[in-house]
Amino acid sequence: MVIKSSANRRMTSHHAGAEKARSVLLSLSWYYPEIHRGVAKFASERHWHLTADLDDLVPKHWQGDGVITLLGGRAQLWRRLWRLDAPIVDLSESRPDIDLPRVTVDNAQIGRLAARHFLDRGHRNFAFVHRWEMGVSRARLQTFQAELRSAGFDCEILSWQRERHQQEDTRQQRHLWLVRRLSQLPRPLAAFVVRDIEAVEVIEACAASNLAIPEQIAVLGVDNTETICDCLRVPLSSVETNWERVGYEGAALLDRIMNGEPVPTSPLYVPPGGIVDRRSTDSLAVDHPGVAAALRFMRDFSHDPIDMSDVVKHVGMSRSGLEKAFREHYPRSPMEELRKLRMTDACRMLAETKLKIAQVAEQSGFLTSHNLCRIFRRQLGISPNQYRAQHGSGGQP
Repeated sequence: MVIKSSANRRMTSHHAGAEKARSVLLSLSWYYPEIHRGVAKFASERHWHLTADLDDLVPKHWQGDGVITLLGGRAQLWRRLWRLDAPIVDLSESRPDIDLPRVTVDNAQIGRLAARHFLDRGHRNFAFVHRWEMGVSRARLQTFQAELRSAGFDCEILSWQRERHQQEDTRQQRHLWLVRRLSQLPRPLAAFVVRDIEAVEVIEACAASNLAIPEQIAVLGVDNTETICDCLRVPLSSVETNWERVGYEGAALLDRIMNGEPVPTSPLYVPPGGIVDRRSTDSLAVDHPGVAAALRFMRDFSHDPIDMSDVVKHVGMSRSGLEKAFREHYPRSPMEELRKLRMTDACRMLAETKLKIAQVAEQSGFLTSHNLCRIFRRQLGISPNQYRAQHGSGGQP
């Protein structure tokens, strides 16, 4: 059932004059400073008066021109917001039953990124861990499963909401549940956790169970909250969700709606910024020692002009023997893996730096711009310059 919003029905009724500074409310069920920064940046550009009361999310006296919210599981927040006579933009998919315009992270792409991250490391056992079964986690789970299934795998779903039964929702109860459930799963295990704050509980449960991270259980979170990820006994790898851009684009959408433009009929998605690798996934789930040694060697020296003969020499196996071992224990051949590593480096440099194409080719291991362009055309169907135009930040922070 879709809940129609009274505020949504009045989306175009708030035309403020050009001379009047608009008053906008920021009301987040989960506070993300990155969202606040993005909204504040747009508010500063438009000279808005921005109210963000972290103690009282919807002040009773507030009467303004528009609202930016992040709806979660707290029904009380929506009960207070829907009474407001102002257009509302939601920055989450947690409550798809509520009819609101939305700008949010691309949760489907987050699920795909997580699956590929683990598959690239040779994992064959997977788990998806979430506390509440809401729109965000369902979207991430759906594409995580789909990507794994296309590679011939499935995953175990650890859902506290589904499995808690009559247990009280406390950190202690969730800890005992995670200790029990994680100990039941095959290892090495790749655990994709729907948010960083829940990944912390997974890491604590692993510690209590003497399960080594990442060797026995690799853990990947979402949000890349540095104050969380960098301050754990095992630093947490995480998907960068680009919340600051979500906040900025959400504010821009609200501005367009307040100016009388049509309300979009479907959510606007902001792509994630990629995965930030830390210790919690820094392992290769490969049983064969020769394959593991070859992978480590290629990851360490892919930027150098190494080829298959160098890999074979390092591992101490015949070429045919190593290629056979890769077919049995890894999803790609040695040379496919080496090209993939170099492509990843090249894409990163094109997106994040102003290096010339020839410099990118040399520093990524492709050696010449001709080789780089040939591989880009073959694998992506575009040139390195076209890739930079689509994905690059021009070296800006």
